[in-house]
Amino acid sequence: MASGPRSRVKTGMGKVRIAAGLAVLAPLMTFIAVLLTRNGIVSLDTGLDLLTIQIAQIVSWVALGFALLSLVLALPQFGRLGLVSIAIVVICAAVAGAFFVQSRTIALAGPMDVSTDLTEPPAVPGATGAPVACEGVPAVLTQVAPAKATEALQAAGFSVTESQLFRSRGVRDGFWFGMGHEAVVRIRPDRTDVRVVARYDHTDGGATCKIAARLVAALQTGP
Repeated sequence: MASGPRSRVKTGMGKVRIAAGLAVLAPLMTFIAVLLTRNGIVSLDTGLDLLTIQIAQIVSWVALGFALLSLVLALPQFGRLGLVSIAIVVICAAVAGAFFVQSRTIALAGPMDVSTDLTEPPAVPGATGAPVACEGVPAVLTQVAPAKATEALQAAGFSVTESQLFRSRGVRDGFWFGMGHEAVVRIRPDRTDVRVVARYDHTDGGATCKIAARLVAALQTGP
């Protein structure tokens, strides 16, 4: 009979360990999907939509369900397993919640080519079609210094590929699934304009406009 409680604790601990393993499985699957996509092994649609938003998200909810079940089963041994089980439930809930929020954010369609000047937008090599404006992202109505344009690009995560007196250009290779952008800051005597172009064809939750807004904000601050 003495072995009964120890056996139940051992069994409960085994379930807790399984729950802990499931808790990290979805993030691990996402990381693998990122690597596969960035290295061109799978397409962006496969890596992001299928492997991450669909499969990994389902795994995260399965992990949360198993963690809740493990917590219920651990109640008789709460003194030994309760706190660990609660911690795993919290982690699984956070992971599942993050997948839920991000999947709905990434599904929001946003413009892929944006500019603060629609009449004469800054030229971006390879960009086709007409850019659109981002709400609340105006041109900077002053001539900024070339160094400031370069600093703004770098602060937004761009590698500067061109830096001239009246123009700075940079590329940004986003870590998540390689969803990169190209940006140009054009400087004129009475205004400075920004154009940002996404180098992918996928909904991104308005990331391109967010980058443009960040660039404009950086150009407007400081001396």
